[in-house]
Amino acid sequence: MSHELQINSLHLSLSRYPKQATNDLQAWNAADELMLNFAFEQTTAAKRILIMNDEFGALACALLAAPEFADSQIHWLSDSFIAQQALAENLKANNLTMDGRLTLLSSTDSLPASDMVLMRQPKSLNYLEYQLIALQAILSADSLFACGVMLKNLPKSVFSLFEKHLGKVSTSLAKKKARLLFGHYQGISSTSPYPKQWKVAEHQFKLNDHANVFCFGKLDIGSRFMLGNFPQGDFQAVVDLGCGNGLLGLQALKHYPKAKVSFCDESAMALASAKNNVSLNFPERLADCEFNHDNALQHQADNSADLVLCNPPFHQQNTISTHIAQQMFRDAKRCLRSGGQLIVVANRHLGYHPLLKSYFGGYKLLASNNKFVILSSTKR
Repeated sequence: MSHELQINSLHLSLSRYPKQATNDLQAWNAADELMLNFAFEQTTAAKRILIMNDEFGALACALLAAPEFADSQIHWLSDSFIAQQALAENLKANNLTMDGRLTLLSSTDSLPASDMVLMRQPKSLNYLEYQLIALQAILSADSLFACGVMLKNLPKSVFSLFEKHLGKVSTSLAKKKARLLFGHYQGISSTSPYPKQWKVAEHQFKLNDHANVFCFGKLDIGSRFMLGNFPQGDFQAVVDLGCGNGLLGLQALKHYPKAKVSFCDESAMALASAKNNVSLNFPERLADCEFNHDNALQHQADNSADLVLCNPPFHQQNTISTHIAQQMFRDAKRCLRSGGQLIVVANRHLGYHPLLKSYFGGYKLLASNNKFVILSSTKR
């Protein structure tokens, strides 16, 4: 598959991140092409541009490379550490620099004043709603706002959210199974329901979830199974890998009173939620915790952990893949001390048993039910 994006006389070499795991997939889709064509078709180039949810940096690279946007200030907002790394790699591959024209924002930052907003529809409808409400602070009736979507990921509820929080939505013609939604702001002011507070009564946890957290506002059944079958031991250094709202790490703080706990996730909102939740439930242990925005355990020190807890995802955005779990398992082995354990909870059908055997030389089945297994591997 080609990794060269050709659009509006531009030729850009773009790759997903990490390259070796996804080298057969493009770093952009038809929705990105529609958004770029929309930007290029404007008679006057916008001076202040906000890009939201650009998965691998294709939108930012194209606008930075386009001479018509040479005088534009671009803000690029993402929740994802992987998206940030992809952007950096693709800028380098195309000899592009930020050069004072590109400013990176986190998903929890306030939005800057903008003349044009280009948004990739996020996978989470909660996160979409959060962003639409946040946009109310910077949009006007004259604002240009285009949201790129793939038709297979476009439920009717997306239109309802646009109408509820902006007032009016129109669409482009569909092309290559994608289309644009144009938001026309009509002065609506919404009260944000995010973050959401809720409780896990059976474990006496109070939780506060930001909008883009996995299994927002409810206990996913894999984590529930792990909480009920938690590893026993005197662990000193624990990692909650792919922590989400930090629920497994909270259980570690409860069970291991002397442990230092590292919460690691590629989502900035997940880490903000995890930090909130430690503060809510174990404020006296906050100094024992660290919160790392990372790609798996890319920046975690070797031989530094006694226990890694993991409920691995099997999607990267809307793409089903096992490469995330593979990287998590490899990184866990590197970061564990000799005798340290990786504990994994996963759907039975994912079949992680051979992966764990190949990386660790073996595994134990700690618990199972009709849908989930909990597996343990020890670093030798």
